[in-house]
Amino acid sequence: MGNFQSKLVSDPSRVGTPSSETDKTAWRSYDYVIVGGGTAGCVLASRLSEDRGTTHLSDPRFSSNQGVLESRMPLAFPKLFFTQYDWNYETIPQSALNDRKVHWPRGKLLGGTSSINALLHHHSAPEDYDNWVKLGMTGWGYNDLLPYFRKAENYTPSASHPNVDVSLHGSSGPWHTRQADLPPVCYAIVESCEKIGIPDFNTKAGTIGAANFIEFVDQKGESDSTATAYLTPDVLSRPNLTVLVEMSTERIIFSDELAMPRAIGVELSHAAAAPRYRVAANREVIVCAGVVGTPQLLMISGIGPKSELERFNITPVSVLEAVLSRAGLATDMHQHLSPGAVVFPCKPGHSLDNLSKPIGAAVAAVRWLLTGKGPMSHTVVPGAAFFRSDNPNLPFGPGSEYLVEDLTTGPGAPDAELTWFPLVAHPSGMGMMPKGTQGITLGGILLQPKSKGSITLKSTSVWEKPVINGNYMQDETDLNFLIRIVYLQRALAQTPPLRDLLDLKGDVADVNSIFWPGDARPGTLTEEALKKWLSVNATSAWHPVGSARMGTSAKDSVVDLELRVYGVTALRICDTSVFPTQVSGHPCAPVVAIAEKLAELIKTK
Repeated sequence: MGNFQSKLVSDPSRVGTPSSETDKTAWRSYDYVIVGGGTAGCVLASRLSEDRGTTHLSDPRFSSNQGVLESRMPLAFPKLFFTQYDWNYETIPQSALNDRKVHWPRGKLLGGTSSINALLHHHSAPEDYDNWVKLGMTGWGYNDLLPYFRKAENYTPSASHPNVDVSLHGSSGPWHTRQADLPPVCYAIVESCEKIGIPDFNTKAGTIGAANFIEFVDQKGESDSTATAYLTPDVLSRPNLTVLVEMSTERIIFSDELAMPRAIGVELSHAAAAPRYRVAANREVIVCAGVVGTPQLLMISGIGPKSELERFNITPVSVLEAVLSRAGLATDMHQHLSPGAVVFPCKPGHSLDNLSKPIGAAVAAVRWLLTGKGPMSHTVVPGAAFFRSDNPNLPFGPGSEYLVEDLTTGPGAPDAELTWFPLVAHPSGMGMMPKGTQGITLGGILLQPKSKGSITLKSTSVWEKPVINGNYMQDETDLNFLIRIVYLQRALAQTPPLRDLLDLKGDVADVNSIFWPGDARPGTLTEEALKKWLSVNATSAWHPVGSARMGTSAKDSVVDLELRVYGVTALRICDTSVFPTQVSGHPCAPVVAIAEKLAELIKTK
């Protein structure tokens, strides 16, 4: 533990040179400077420092993950929201969502969002990546990335889940995964999904289907973020790796002495008014600041559309004018959209709602601390069903009248997802439940929304959050998708064996009840009422990507096929911002695979 703690540096004067020093040759230098200690940054810091002949400075804007109990206890991750470990981003008021601001939790501790998310290890649909190849991203198809999914993973098979195709999973990587395993109601939901026509998705048959998730939780029952998986004490004891915490990169520094600007280092500090220090990058600067932080840092450093740079009088370094034609840098952002949680009352003994009581939570926490077992040792989202909303055999009910557009990446890829929680969650995701409430929650995700969002600057300071516009449901197609998801949730709840575990009465007339629309009284579920409910409860599914997308030309993208930023040299990006398009699932495992691929690419050059 001593070596672990000693390599987490919080004083920039220990690693950098005061910014008053103008002689670049006098700056403290490293071969690679990694900006960001999040999901991808931890992978790169670990893999690149395997080469003991290079020096590495991982420069995160994060706190240490050490001693943060909620980041170790799988079921406790929501407790980190709205804390010092959450960037607490929020959108501007969304006109289609009743002018609500939408919370975007992003991890502000080592491991980034992999340290505060639902721990779901999911490749998404192979056709998502094959579509990238069709768009020109040669080398980024599913078969190209599968070796890196496997390289990262250390999967423990489960006898209770014999259908899992182990050929899709690694067995010797640093990132521990296993099958989620929660109350019997979760298996009843999977069985009900099969009865309405949604098969198992953990097989070679494809990614459309229903099953319990694979979670990144180790065999001790602890969450395994990329910080705990990749920045182990042995890794942090390497003499060529230094990891910073509690400080921020103010800007990327470029040299204009060559024909093309070169990233030669970064300027950092630990507070907005604190002294600034500079560190040099002998080889490359790699930005892993996340879907929000990466475009913000690029624009502040002079890379972006001319209009945005001129608006803040920022000296241009690389004017990616063609990106502006796509509504500006960081405005081709894709994010998943949820209709909001639909809650169904259940019979006693079939949910984990006892955990909302102090005694029940305390007993479960003590059990986890002593044994690493029990409900606290698993994700709160044990399973999901992926489906196509144009499947004529699924029971969409009245929602079938809404025409939907095929936005999938291929005939075998889904466009929607149902998730389940063996407890009650507030429909909006943020409210409190009445005491004594027992229920099962069905969530939903629109996987390929048509509406796109944006991230723009509020000021030239990285200490001031940028302007996030989710632009949710600006296209009516997205609203029609959400309506279908809600009707499918209701149909699933009426299908045995799940139906037998619920306490449905069909008599909820109050549209403000937590059990509406799940247990709505006939006649109350009108089009107008449902659309109003969606405007009040629909929210982000917290999977934004594509704010600095990969592409074949500076005309329509920010990085090339080796994740190098167009218009400059020695600068790369590696995080979810480089996704060319949205994935039809959960993006954590994909970004780890991308980071593994980039690390190998850099090391073999």
